[in-house]
Amino acid sequence: MTSATSPKSTASTFDPVSDMAEFHEKFGLTYRGRPRPLPEEMGDFREEFMCEELSEYALAKVDNNLEKQFDALIDLVYVALGTAYLHGFDFKEGWRRVHEANMKKVRAQRASDSLRGSTFDVVKPAGWTPPDLSDLVA
Repeated sequence: MTSATSPKSTASTFDPVSDMAEFHEKFGLTYRGRPRPLPEEMGDFREEFMCEELSEYALAKVDNNLEKQFDALIDLVYVALGTAYLHGFDFKEGWRRVHEANMKKVRAQRASDSLRGSTFDVVKPAGWTPPDLSDLVA
């Protein structure tokens, strides 16, 4: 059976967090403890790795190569998820809370409404409350 037809590739089984955990376990890069700061060497490595993937996206954008842009975005998410996993973060619950808060934001009507100077931005309206993640990192 090819990977294109395997059950894991179907939308109904799409679970990037579990896929990333499986990958890290395969290579002995596991952490099952409480949330923690990463050891300095590992933290530096993960930071550089995420920057590398972001740079790959930027280069592919300059080359107008959609396939490489797509690959770089997937790799960036994969590495970010792996970094969260190695921290011991409950990514699924954190995601749920951040998503809920983000859905209360509004689209910038004018570039001046955005700290990024763009009407492509989504901004925090008056009274917006950030998600509380404190219990997930305690």
